[in-house]
Amino acid sequence: KEFGPDCRLVERIEENQYNTYASAEWRTKKNKCMFVGLNAKGKPMKGKRTRRKNTSTHFLPMVVQPR
Repeated sequence: KEFGPDCRLVERIEENQYNTYASAEWRTKKNKCMFVGLNAKGKPMKGKRTRRKNTSTHFLPMVVQPR
């Protein structure tokens, strides 16, 4: 509902033409990025369990035509 530091993401285009989104604010204790990821049921994964190479964090960009 409100935009804050938790809403800022860094977008990266991967070699396989998918996009990954990492938090610009949060990192793990080992200084690794926390990525946006969805499990097989479509529910969000905890940031500490996500990695850049994990396919659950890859999103396919789509062009949306304006109405």
